Amino acid sequence: MAAQQTVLKIYFGVLSFVAPSRAAKKSFDLFQKVRKKDIRPREASFFKSARHFQVEAILDQNKVDQIDCYELGDPKQDLVVLVHGWDSNAGSMSQIANKLVEEGKRVVLFNLPGHAFSVHHSTNLLECKNAVTAVLNHLKPMSGFSVVSHSFGSAVVAYALSKNNYELDKLIFLTNPNRVEHIFKDFKNFIGLNNRAYLALLKLTQDKLGEPIHAVSVAANLTGVNYQKLLLIHDKNDKVLDYSNSLEVKDGNPKAELLTFENIGHYKMLWNKEVINNCAIFLNND
Repeated sequence: MAAQQTVLKIYFGVLSFVAPSRAAKKSFDLFQKVRKKDIRPREASFFKSARHFQVEAILDQNKVDQIDCYELGDPKQDLVVLVHGWDSNAGSMSQIANKLVEEGKRVVLFNLPGHAFSVHHSTNLLECKNAVTAVLNHLKPMSGFSVVSHSFGSAVVAYALSKNNYELDKLIFLTNPNRVEHIFKDFKNFIGLNNRAYLALLKLTQDKLGEPIHAVSVAANLTGVNYQKLLLIHDKNDKVLDYSNSLEVKDGNPKAELLTFENIGHYKMLWNKEVINNCAIFLNND
């Protein structure tokens, strides 16, 4: 990783100086690139057992994707939608899904655009928002359904729901970023963009989203979502998304509860029995 970062910093450092607009475009493409990881055996078994269906989603003006969806449980029971994180897949949420089915829930999961079996290899917040919207429009959920999301998926969920009028019961965010602007600043520093190229990158992103980057945050988006309760679960020592993100989302939000863990990891938490049980308890309680 250190060697890769050094190469990126040299490349984008030079390109930022001689052609900042081109550096912005190149970095924008890199930012959206998905690393498609091999499906693990425990994830593969989920894909084989779940009921599979596809939903067509218009991701952008010139981009359409068939969203792979998976359903478990009795279709007549209360609906819980699960949304995975960046560089992951629906199977990563399968242990949570299985527990919720045991608790009598209907569970629907899906692969975000550019992930898992998608023909595409890149995506962004806007495209993922459009995919979530397409899946929900297909499901036509009655009021009172819930959503459980992980990492980047939590930002997608907050953004998508803020642009729709669905009535939800509960939300669970298994870690979350908060301010999109902070993600871009970290990316700028990681690849070595200079300020001119970075401003050009922000303009590309803002033109894509149709709103300024500094206005896009999970906390702000939640104010536009109709939901009853929110459970935030975060490892205090999370090395991928800092714990402060959940503190910021909880701050001033009377509907939010923060459950703090230590040393459950960012990804391993999805297979942690205590985390899974807490999800089930929260969704079952009035």
